[in-house]
Amino acid sequence: MKNPIMTGLGLVALFPIALPAMAQSNVTVYGVLDLGVEAGRTGGTGFTRVDTSAVAPVRLGFQGTEDLGGGTQAIFRLESGFNADTGTLANNGALFGREAWAGLKGDFGQVQVGVNYTPLFLSYVTYAMGQLNTLGWGNATNNFVFVPAARASNSIRYTSPSFAGFTLRAFHGRGNEDAAGQPRGLGKTSGAGLAYKHARLSVDLDYMQQDYSRTPTPSASTPAQTGRYYLVGASYDFGLVKPAFLYQAHRGSAGVTAANNASFANPDNHFFELDALIRVTTHGTVLVSYGEYKLRENSAGNAKSYALRHDYALSKRTGLYAGVTRVANGSAASFSAAPAQGPGMSVAPGNGINSAIVGMIHRF
Repeated sequence: MKNPIMTGLGLVALFPIALPAMAQSNVTVYGVLDLGVEAGRTGGTGFTRVDTSAVAPVRLGFQGTEDLGGGTQAIFRLESGFNADTGTLANNGALFGREAWAGLKGDFGQVQVGVNYTPLFLSYVTYAMGQLNTLGWGNATNNFVFVPAARASNSIRYTSPSFAGFTLRAFHGRGNEDAAGQPRGLGKTSGAGLAYKHARLSVDLDYMQQDYSRTPTPSASTPAQTGRYYLVGASYDFGLVKPAFLYQAHRGSAGVTAANNASFANPDNHFFELDALIRVTTHGTVLVSYGEYKLRENSAGNAKSYALRHDYALSKRTGLYAGVTRVANGSAASFSAAPAQGPGMSVAPGNGINSAIVGMIHRF
């Protein structure tokens, strides 16, 4: 007769052997809080406001990896933007409107599917500099960028391994996925970028195309057309000073007179930013930024941006910033001093804006 106790112990001993090896995984919760006070003047009227996401977008995120073996990992990121001054969601109220993707990473590179930043955006944040941010308050590029060019839903992005300093990024987004009542392919986005980094030198080249509608309120009968973006960026770190240059041109939108996020329409234009990060102390830097925006078919839509900002790191996670900026608009332009996330103060066409800001940022 079998001993039931011994039989049970035998099964327990065999149980771990029968189980497959469990892959190691980890999940990280992270976020950024950025609050400041901005004061300025536009159109002869002064303003003061509490500003959220001025230097860096306020956000809460979750990211994780799981080791699948053989050097391959499953990866994901969910990132939600919100307004720290009110607690409301940013990014048009989307819960994870900043990033929401899953993918794989290994010797072959990295593939991620979902809500992704475009290669253009990755170049923006590389060459629109700042100590406490990338692409924030004071950067000319941040004032002039067309928001739908920065990220896309229903998209896939591939990043290659680095070969001799070169990294390839490829991107395709399905846009509206031929939604009923909208032009076929509206918002469809495809592009590629080549990034080179060696020692202190960095250079990026990007191409992207995005389907748009000339009609401000698109319908199924409105054919989608294709706009094209070309970008070059470069920087060199001299130690005390790190200068950077970014230039972007948009073509293929003849006849479009104003930018429209809903129809993905961006008038033909080009802009550049020339900035420098000056390391004035062990913990502090000064950002100097100058940029120009040129509207191809109407010089009245041109604008210039000037900024000076001091960032000071109190610790690895907390910093203070203070800056001044001016945006000078042509008679048909209405660019503002834009925060890193959300709109700047409303500026009427032809008016400029002078602004000053002080604030604090904390990362966790």
